[in-house]
Parts: sequence; C-alpha cells; structure tokens
Amino acid sequence: MKTRVLASLAFALALGGCLSVLPEPEIPSALISLPSDRAHAPADPLLADVAVYPPDSTRAFAGIDIAVRSDQEMVYLGDVRWVDTAPRLLQGAVVDALAKAGGNGRAAPAQLAARTDYDVRWRIVDLSASKDIGPVRVEVEASLMDSATRRILAQETFKAEGAPTDRAPRARAAALAIAAQSVADQVAAFAAKNAAAKPPRPLSVN
Repeated sequence: MKTRVLASLAFALALGGCLSVLPEPEIPSALISLPSDRAHAPADPLLADVAVYPPDSTRAFAGIDIAVRSDQEMVYLGDVRWVDTAPRLLQGAVVDALAKAGGNGRAAPAQLAARTDYDVRWRIVDLSASKDIGPVRVEVEASLMDSATRRILAQETFKAEGAPTDRAPRARAAALAIAAQSVADQVAAFAAKNAAAKPPRPLSVN
C-alpha cells in the first residue's frame, strides 16, 4: 500500500513538472480589424450578383498572426494580432465595399452558397510589415469568373503600401490594415467594373 502511494505521488510530481514547463498563452494587447465603415464604394454600380471567396494564401498569411519581413525570414509581429484570420478579414472587406455600390447586384461571402452570376477568386501575394518603420505591403491577384461556365473574364493584380507612424507594433499593424483596406476596395471596384448585368434567370417550373 505504501509503495502504491509513493508511486502515485511520484507520478503526480512528474506530471506537475511537465505542466510547469509549458509556456503561458500570449494574450495580445491589441486586435486589428477592417471595420465596415472604412470600406469605400466602387465608382461603378454593381449590376450582377457576386460571390466573394476568401483569398488563397501561403501559411505565412493564413492565420491571425501579422507577418513581418525580416531579411530572408518571415517572422510575426509581437503583441498584436488580426481579430480574425487575414483571408476572412479581406473577404469581408470586399463584401462590405461591394455592399455600398449602387445598382441591383448583390455581393455575398461564398460560404453562403448563394446563387450568383460571378465569383471573385483571388490570392494573397504579400500582406506584411517591415522591421522598424519600413513600409508595409499588400499585394493580391484577383480574377472574376463566370459562375455558370467557370470561365475567367478578367484578371488583375492590386497593390498598396503604407508607412507606419513609428516602430511600435500597433502602429505597424494599423498601417498594414489601412493598406489592406485599400486593396480590398480595389478588388471590389474591379468586380463591379467587370461584372456585367445578365438577363433574368428563367423561373423554374415544377
């Protein structure tokens, strides 16, 4: 009995020792978003229904961590994070901009599986800050695709840069968010310009 108790205590101490070496989860001091009120309406009206997909990306830009270019390495900004994954934030920013467009068309996230005339498919090429007070950069490649035929109708690359007010992580993240919103507005304008109106769909007969 005594041996069994000693063995249990040893196991508990060993387990406690293992748990003590795990790092404490880091709680960011700030979360960066792309608020809908900062989205700008496209110059052209939206004349058709458009599904906006989350942009594809490498792992460096796919999460909530904010990438930082450091020589040949990619590191992450300390103490500040995106409020959601970067692709979802950019997707939402494009939908918000298209929602402000005139015209009878509607924009929706592709996850809703709504019936649409066109799809916005795109890819993040860069979404990163620099070390210290270097420029932030955002670059994407976007395509507008016919939802029915899957044919690509237009393709374009969009870029934006910005300069943080200082080297603090919050300032660099804020500058990156402004550049990201600019690119999202450009993608929305691209979609509205190229999404030509289509004839009404025939009513289904049961």
